[in-house]
Amino acid sequence: MDLSIKNTIRNAATKRLLAFSIFAAASCASLAVELGRIEGFGPVSRGFAGGGVAHGTGAAAIILNPAELLSNEPGHELMVQVSEIQADINVRNEQTHEIVRTAKLGNNRGPYDLPEVAYSYRGDDWAFGVGLFAAAGFGIEYGRDSFLSTTSTGNVATGLETSARLTALRIPIAFAWQPTETVRLGAALDIVNLGINVATLYDAKQVKMLVQQDRASGGLATIVGALPTLAGVHLNFVNDHPIAGGLSGWGIGGRVGASWQMSPQTSVALAYEFETRLTDLRGKGRLTAVDILNNQIPVDGQGRFEDMQLPAAFVVGVSHQATPSLAVVADLRRTYWKKMLGDARFSYRAEGGLFDGQELNALLPMGFNNITSLTLGAEWSPNDSWTFRSGVSHAVQQLVKDRNFSGTFPTLTRNHFVANASYLWQSKYELTFGCTYAWTPPVHNPGNNIGSIPPIKGRNHQITPVISYRLML
Repeated sequence: MDLSIKNTIRNAATKRLLAFSIFAAASCASLAVELGRIEGFGPVSRGFAGGGVAHGTGAAAIILNPAELLSNEPGHELMVQVSEIQADINVRNEQTHEIVRTAKLGNNRGPYDLPEVAYSYRGDDWAFGVGLFAAAGFGIEYGRDSFLSTTSTGNVATGLETSARLTALRIPIAFAWQPTETVRLGAALDIVNLGINVATLYDAKQVKMLVQQDRASGGLATIVGALPTLAGVHLNFVNDHPIAGGLSGWGIGGRVGASWQMSPQTSVALAYEFETRLTDLRGKGRLTAVDILNNQIPVDGQGRFEDMQLPAAFVVGVSHQATPSLAVVADLRRTYWKKMLGDARFSYRAEGGLFDGQELNALLPMGFNNITSLTLGAEWSPNDSWTFRSGVSHAVQQLVKDRNFSGTFPTLTRNHFVANASYLWQSKYELTFGCTYAWTPPVHNPGNNIGSIPPIKGRNHQITPVISYRLML
């Protein structure tokens, strides 16, 4: 065969493999990192289904609205909370009617225990706080035997794993100042870690669709070019660790907030969370090309997300003390995912073996939506010992459009209902128990697109029990 023809074939193969790798890896960003914002932090905001930006939320205010640290009683507060996400996610192949459900197979894909620890101190007109918050922790595990591990091209049962997980850790330090009797101001700086695990198979038809966008470059052609007939490509970046991901990075984030006491009964607040500044997410993994005879060629290497960030968010809220024992809150939040993941950049560099030093690079349009969510909550204290809270929240949009929905990854849970109860004794010890139920309408992908070749329907229901303890001195 003429050398130029061979080079043309290899370059085309490079683009196919590259386009697959960036799409499969970047898609896992659609995991439930948004859930931490919607479900809230600490027992008070959690009881409001994530609301309370204008309400006293204790030490957890450092990650919600640091200005509200000045709503605490003078003195110290220590808060410890653990929530456990128990998800029931299933994806249905509308052609074969096969249903695959996420399982608990012991590889850190569920259930997810999310810890929160915070300490705060309030003086006369100033306050300080520091904490550690699992801002997200979610994923799926479908094993190796479902239709998600079988190619549409050639119907090849690859036996390769399908799983994903995202973890986000924030370590904030916050300060608040009260310049007047009715105005409170606050700011927080976070140390942030983001980690991603992903193991997923994409069909050759999906790879071909991505090539048509001409967003790929690089020289790693031999894996695909040497195969007689390509059936699919599998990407695996999995670190079997409770926290660390196969691809991970560190950086900073933060937020500012302001609250205004309109009247003795009513407060309004604004808070803005800045887009993070993380290093590129890096990690070792493997790309595996599969042909229609299930011959597999693995290539180990180093992967990298370039400029993968958590998005900015803006929230406005109001809190009203309707009676001495009853308070109500309402929050409206806008999260700017579209700016952060309109496009995603991914690169892969082979390490060792025949393909050492060969690289893949791609720019892929992801089509993420900005998210608008509304939260309503109420708090009732019939006596000095007991406080009962409940709240609902609704996200107006799905995080990703239906045509971008992939069976490999869960969608955003759009609706939440929560209730909790707090018991205070000796005026300084508080124990809170609660539970959140979350659900989303089914998401339909019509198929024959980048997200999925067969038409699929995804559902997501989850229960999150929560327990927290607060010490106030």
